[in-house]
Amino acid sequence: MSNILNLKGVRLFAIIVLAMAILATFGMVAVQQAEAAYMHTVTLRQGSTGPQVASLQMTLGGLTADGNFGPLTRAAVVAFQTSNNLVADGVVGPMTGAALAGVVAGGGSVPLCPNGNTLASNCTTSPAGPSGPTCPNGNLIANNCMPSGGGPGPLAGTAGTVAYSQLSQYSNEEVGAGVSDIKVAGFELEASDGDVLLRSFKLTFSSTGNAAADSDRLVDYLDSVSIWQGTTKIGTVSTADFIRDSAGVYSKVVAVSNAIVRDGDKDKFYITVDAASNIDSNDIDSDSWGVDPINVRYEDGSGVVSTDTITQTEIPISFVTSATATDTKLKVALNNTPDASAIEVSSSNNTDGVVLLKGKLTAEGTSDVWVDALPITFTAATSLGSINAITGNVTLELGANTYSETTGTNCVDEDDFSTAQTCSTEANEVAGVLFDDLDYTIPAGTTVNFTILADINDLDATVGESVNFDAGDTLKADLTAAGREFIIAQNELGDSLADSTEMTGTALGEVQVFYVDGIAVTLDSVDADAFTVDAVDNDRAELVIKFKVKAFGDAAYIPSFMTPTTAATNATTGTAASSTAPTTASGVAFHVQSADTGLTIAYLAGSTLTSTATEETNSFKVVEGATETFTLKVIVTNVATSVLDSASVRAILAGINFGNSDSATGDYVYTSDLADTFKTPYATIAD
Repeated sequence: MSNILNLKGVRLFAIIVLAMAILATFGMVAVQQAEAAYMHTVTLRQGSTGPQVASLQMTLGGLTADGNFGPLTRAAVVAFQTSNNLVADGVVGPMTGAALAGVVAGGGSVPLCPNGNTLASNCTTSPAGPSGPTCPNGNLIANNCMPSGGGPGPLAGTAGTVAYSQLSQYSNEEVGAGVSDIKVAGFELEASDGDVLLRSFKLTFSSTGNAAADSDRLVDYLDSVSIWQGTTKIGTVSTADFIRDSAGVYSKVVAVSNAIVRDGDKDKFYITVDAASNIDSNDIDSDSWGVDPINVRYEDGSGVVSTDTITQTEIPISFVTSATATDTKLKVALNNTPDASAIEVSSSNNTDGVVLLKGKLTAEGTSDVWVDALPITFTAATSLGSINAITGNVTLELGANTYSETTGTNCVDEDDFSTAQTCSTEANEVAGVLFDDLDYTIPAGTTVNFTILADINDLDATVGESVNFDAGDTLKADLTAAGREFIIAQNELGDSLADSTEMTGTALGEVQVFYVDGIAVTLDSVDADAFTVDAVDNDRAELVIKFKVKAFGDAAYIPSFMTPTTAATNATTGTAASSTAPTTASGVAFHVQSADTGLTIAYLAGSTLTSTATEETNSFKVVEGATETFTLKVIVTNVATSVLDSASVRAILAGINFGNSDSATGDYVYTSDLADTFKTPYATIAD
């Protein structure tokens, strides 16, 4: 019996020891669970960070408690909510927080899947720690090349496959030297029978069409290649890592990450390249490269990895200069430049800031344009003086920047904008000024305005050539087609823009005439009417030009109208739109244009001039500061010989004489902008 008692004692002792061990174990678990207990204080959702998120991750289990609420943490929350009959929205609010705290505090255990992983992790293995062997994309091999602490989410379905289709709009894309992220190919992948996780794509580049003298080394053309899913870059590789085979074809398996195509979705993918910045121009002119995606490797929801071959025609690539690839152009145009007009100047002080030209520069294409020099041509019409006689300083306003040049030391030949020219040695002079060191960038697709101004000398200046600045002298500024060649402009990669193909347009100013005492003339209206009188050859056309004259500096006297005679004093006729320039003896001069060569001054005798101005003995007086209206009526009458049957005629104002006293002869002839603007429509004489 004692032996039996002893055996029972041993068994009892063993049971007690085992019970204590079990209690100790569960007590330890209880302590650990208590330490990991989740206490809800704030709503958590994907994107949240901090200790509260780390506590959540510890409570859920199967997650790295890094304090970052990523996609895996959200998936675990959704699984917990589902298993606890909560709204499975992935947001830890008061109800989910209470459920989490209650499970742990009550001594419950975290639900496990048959494979031993937690239900909260959707039966998946927790990501690896922060160190270990890495994939080409920099993520851990232990994480299947996925980011630690979060990924694109679990895969639905267990038999996902993909179907490939090429995007035909990407073919023979232009790749410019130094340009990045150029799409050279595009395709769609459609998933069916389940989600798929993309692992990699195999790409090839071939130069089999290159000219014999061209380089066939991929690194001479491209720095890197990338693959994009929509707008997200999912993989990139240096071209130095591509392997060349015996046929000269370069290939590389490009690993991608975080790339899932969901069941039933059709996602767009793109292949982009970063071009080398120093592609040889001799290679560009005759290269022939092509890119080809050979296969795609992907994983389905059951963990099966498949590689599908992609069958398609190689997609050609065209290497060009960066300016061509970005379609960079600089366009020059006018922008509300002043009309030809009379400018009031002083006889004792300079008149600064007179606007001669307004234009604009537009950067077309996808590249910014850097402008460092703008060539402007100046033309002076003077009796004795020169450009320097009229102005000693000219200014360029480009955007908000201002640049000034003196004409005395910065005049150059307008033919090359480099050969020095004095700008003070001849009348009726043409010369250039190169506004340089501008260092101005025009953003791609935008327009910047520019203005050319001049500081006009006083008419009484007595220094050097300026003594020959006379009333009636003129000055104009232009950015001409010939001068445009000397614009210094580059795209954002430093390639100079070529004239005519990449720089186009002109900005041509109007003639500005300068007076101390003068007139400003504006057009009021024009009209042309044909009148049928009777069956005899005496029909007529009445051509009316109404204009306004304002006097500045002093009163202006406009000579009274002279009836046109064969002496051609104030009237001319012809088939062209212009004639001999009027003189100071012409009064108010006009020209009648017609294709009928039978038209002569003899048919204009009925013409008249009337005005709201006070009529003096020999002229109309316009008081200083006042504006008066003048009406020129040109009457063209047919004759019995039917010379002007079916003739179409129009009148053009050619010049306006004016002076500072009541005289039939003026001191100056105003012609600014008259021939271009002050003209009537045509009227047709029946018979």
